[in-house]
Amino acid sequence: AMWLMLQQETPEDYVIATGESRTVREFVEVAFSCIGTKITWEGQGVDEIGRDSESGKVLVRVNPKFFRPTEV
Repeated sequence: AMWLMLQQETPEDYVIATGESRTVREFVEVAFSCIGTKITWEGQGVDEIGRDSESGKVLVRVNPKFFRPTEV
């Protein structure tokens, strides 16, 4: 895909996708696993938080502005 974009004569905006859906939760878990941190989830909806499993420190909170209660 990158090669094809570079072959265009004029710059354009492109979307490259895998065709697979992932949740924000999955993204957060993978990102923190890269630095050796396991996340424990507590609560539901806008009250859900992600804590460092070892220290108990809150590392992730839901921003109500971006929360979608049902999948669109």
